[in-house]
Amino acid sequence: LIAIAQNNNNNNYRMKIDSNESLQSSGNHSKGISINSGSPSSALSKNIGDGKNFDAQAYLDKRVMTPMQERANALTILPNMFYCMYFVLAGSWLTSEALENTRQSVGDELGIENSMEQDGWADMAQDVFGHQNDFLNHMGCINIPMLPKLYALPPLPVVAGAVGIVAHAPFSFIYHWFYATKLHPSKRVEHWSRRLDHAFIHFASACMSYATSGRMDYFLLTAAFNLDCAYRQFERRVRPRRNQIRIAISILLYTLPVLRRGYYSEFLTLVFLFLLSGWFFAAYPVGGWSHSLFHVVIGFMPHFIMTSACKLQSSQAQIEFAAKCAIAGGMHD
Repeated sequence: LIAIAQNNNNNNYRMKIDSNESLQSSGNHSKGISINSGSPSSALSKNIGDGKNFDAQAYLDKRVMTPMQERANALTILPNMFYCMYFVLAGSWLTSEALENTRQSVGDELGIENSMEQDGWADMAQDVFGHQNDFLNHMGCINIPMLPKLYALPPLPVVAGAVGIVAHAPFSFIYHWFYATKLHPSKRVEHWSRRLDHAFIHFASACMSYATSGRMDYFLLTAAFNLDCAYRQFERRVRPRRNQIRIAISILLYTLPVLRRGYYSEFLTLVFLFLLSGWFFAAYPVGGWSHSLFHVVIGFMPHFIMTSACKLQSSQAQIEFAAKCAIAGGMHD
C-alpha cells in the first residue's frame, strides 16, 4: 500500500511539472507572437497612416532617384538663374516701346539732356543717406562696354525678382548634384543642403512678392511669413506635408498681386505653370525623371515675374530714366 501511494504521488508530481512546462512554453510562444506583431513594417504602416506621426523616410522611399536623375535635377534649375541674369544685364527690361514713348514725350537729344533728372536709385539712396553725399549726387547713366544695353540700373522690383531666383539656384544645385547623388536616401531629408534648398525657396518667394506688387508693406508682410517658414525648415523633425503646404502658400502670395492689378492672362499662365509643375512633383508620372520635368516647367515662370515687375507703376520712373540715358548717349540703334 505504501509503495502504491508513493508511486501515485510521483506520477502526480511529474504531471504537475509537465503542465507547468507546457504553460511556460505557451506563454513564451505568446510573447513571441506579441513581439512579431510589433514588427517595423506594422509600425511603419501605422506611422504612414497617422498624419501626426508621418514617416519622412516612407515619403522619400517612393521618390528615390538615381544619381543621373539627381544631376538632371541640378542642371534643370540653372536656366532660371541664367535667364534672370540676362534679363537684367542685357537691358531686356528697357523695351523699344519705352524708348519710343520717351523720345516722343521729350524730343531730341538736347531736350532729353535738359530734362534728365537723377535716377530713382539715387533718390532712394539719398532718402536713406542724406542729400549731401557727392557720390550719390553723381549716380545716373551707366556706360560699360561689356554691357552695351545696360544704360542705367534696372527698377528695384526687377532687381528683387532676379535676386530671389538667382540666390536660390546655387543651393538647389548643391543639394541635387553633390549630396543627393551620394547620401543614402534615409539621410537626405535631414541634410543641411536640402534644408537650405527649401529655405531659399522662401527667400525667393519673399523677393518675388515685391517684384509683383512693388509695395514695401506687402513685401514686409510676406517676408515675415517666409522667414518663419525658412526657420521651420531647420527643426529637428522634418515635416514634408506641412513644408509643402507653406511653399504653396508662399507661391500664392506672390501671384495674387498679378491678379489684383488686372493682368489676367499673366495670372492664368502662372496658375497653369504651377498646376502643371505641381502635378509632376506630386504624382511622379514618369518616375524619377518627374522632378526634372517639374524644374523645366517652373523654368518658364521667371519671364512672367520679370515682365510683370516692369509694368509696375513704381518701375516706370527708372525705366524712363534709362530710356533717356540710351537716347542721350546715342547708344540705342
